[in-house]
Amino acid sequence: DEEETEPLTRPRATAPPANRMKEPSSQKAAAAATDTEESDYWDTGFTLRELGPQAIRLWLGLQIMALFFQLMLWSEVSSHLYEYEEVISMECAAAQLRHGVCTGPMWNLSSWQDVVLSASGSPGHSASYGFQFSTFSSPPTFLLVVDPVSAAKDAEPPPAHELARDDDQEVLNARWGMEVVRVTPPQVGPSMRTFHVGQHAMTFEDLSVEARDTVAARSKVEWRATLTAHGMPKKNVRYVAFVEDAASSYLNEGRSSPQCAFGQSWKAFNEQHQGHSHRALSWCRLLLGIFVLVGAAMVNMVYTKLQKGGPTGYRFHLVVLAKFVCQDFPQQLCIVLYLLGWFEAAGLRCQLCLFHPQHCGAENAFNFANSMAMVCTLLSSVANQLLIRPSFKRIYTEDDLCLMGTLRVGGICVSILPFTTGVCFATKSLLPAASFLHILAAIPCGVGWLFLFGGLLVPCMLFCDESCDDL
Repeated sequence: DEEETEPLTRPRATAPPANRMKEPSSQKAAAAATDTEESDYWDTGFTLRELGPQAIRLWLGLQIMALFFQLMLWSEVSSHLYEYEEVISMECAAAQLRHGVCTGPMWNLSSWQDVVLSASGSPGHSASYGFQFSTFSSPPTFLLVVDPVSAAKDAEPPPAHELARDDDQEVLNARWGMEVVRVTPPQVGPSMRTFHVGQHAMTFEDLSVEARDTVAARSKVEWRATLTAHGMPKKNVRYVAFVEDAASSYLNEGRSSPQCAFGQSWKAFNEQHQGHSHRALSWCRLLLGIFVLVGAAMVNMVYTKLQKGGPTGYRFHLVVLAKFVCQDFPQQLCIVLYLLGWFEAAGLRCQLCLFHPQHCGAENAFNFANSMAMVCTLLSSVANQLLIRPSFKRIYTEDDLCLMGTLRVGGICVSILPFTTGVCFATKSLLPAASFLHILAAIPCGVGWLFLFGGLLVPCMLFCDESCDDL
């Protein structure tokens, strides 16, 4: 009866259907103030957010803290590379070289071969070459390196014993095969065969009872290696092959390292041409120093503008976007390359273990300074998400909400893509719980790469579609 006496013009409060409309709680105030819908960018449902002075001050605080820890990280990278270069310059000085090869305390140069081969067996040059060598380590552990260094002519004299390389990429990528067989004691099983392209190092370790007894009785094991050239029938290629025998006094110390792999470190050192090709980490050291200066300049720019007062407009958005492109994203890549290049099982730290066993001990890559530098870099990378907000609409459909959520997640995954990719490539030598962290990083890594390739391919497909329509 009470409802019947009320005026007929009074609207009844009814709940909207769940499948008809949904409105984010952050847009209720805007919906009450105006009925006009906001325009978005590229039909994404997002528009730029206006940030106040308090939000800008919080961003400045994060950047100042990040600069402090990033400076500590740069100092650590510089000290490590300086130590590595000092050890290499001392241990691989001219007095420590034999035929251009560095002979450290953990290995001896057992054999050096410098030969010209031709895949077609041209006159004066055969297609294969065999040589014998002996190892004195127990168990027998040696490294065999083959390196095609230059092209050779039929009439030229025998090349000098040095690692002078040619600029001909066809020669440097020559194909070859290697067969290694134990001579004394005679090998029971099949010989070891391998095929490779270009310069390559191989490690061998014989744990058989026959080899152990022979070393105990004769103090050495004899081997025979056969190098065979493949491909490039019109060129004669000069090959350098040498064998390094591990020093027995250092084998136990090198193998007992909880984080370093003796064979992988030994192989990596020789594949990097005796330790002089660590340009990646040298570039990381240089770029990390530049990033500190760039970050300080941008912080000073924003702070100066904030102190002057007045509306900042969208200049702050441009600064944050430029910082992400010029510093945050590439800085993640540099941090990942440093951690992988120094702390991994075959990294530069483990290569120092070949010369000084005191470097073989465990070392924590994620100390407080490094962890804070990574956390601050990641937070600064995802800070670009604060620059955008959903544009106001009177009705938000399920498709609108799904698209906006997908773009948010994809943007965050792309922003931290170098970090998640590095975690997926890291091993248990670097990560404390490698399997769990691999699973944890695999999803954002896959989503990030999917969005990155999609963002590159979709514009190309749209351009091709418009070009076809014009035709």
